[in-house]
Amino acid sequence: MSPQRSKGFTLLELLVVMVIIAVIASVAVISTGALGRDPPAQKAAHELADLAGLASEQAVMQGRVYGLRIEAHGYSFYTYDGRKWSPLQADNLFYRRDLGDDVTLTLHMDGTTSALAPPPATVQEPAAATSATPAVHEGDTDQTELPQVLLLSSGELLPFEIEVAGVSGAAYTVKGSLTDGITVVEPSADAGKARP
Repeated sequence: MSPQRSKGFTLLELLVVMVIIAVIASVAVISTGALGRDPPAQKAAHELADLAGLASEQAVMQGRVYGLRIEAHGYSFYTYDGRKWSPLQADNLFYRRDLGDDVTLTLHMDGTTSALAPPPATVQEPAAATSATPAVHEGDTDQTELPQVLLLSSGELLPFEIEVAGVSGAAYTVKGSLTDGITVVEPSADAGKARP
């Protein structure tokens, strides 16, 4: 007679099953996280915070004043030469970002909603770029061309909040303060947690 084989699972079989369950659970968590939030708004918020933080550091290192001009669906970086503000257009990093209609920005300075800058005439429809937006000529400093958020060479940072909302209603908040620097607050139950 041959010895009877005990019924049950081997350790190797149990490990294979546990790995399969872990992979399926990971995929479920990742896909739920991606579907439960607004990826374009999330990406835009983190990119804005990273770029603003980098501009703030460069302002200190280079002794220059940078500015951030916020529009409803985009933003751009400016620099101040002591006389006038100029957009950073030829810069490979701080060029103007157009976020499209799926992402909307709202600016809060000192706890109140601030006016947003109009989009540049070059990206407006021809009919919209008539008398509503004054023309800006070379060398002119127009109020519509001034940045609202200042990144000073002294390292000082006036408090600001930029709400980055997507089509799903998820709103990320890019917060800037002297004590915490520039962070992103996720739209979740634990909204108090910020990402540096």
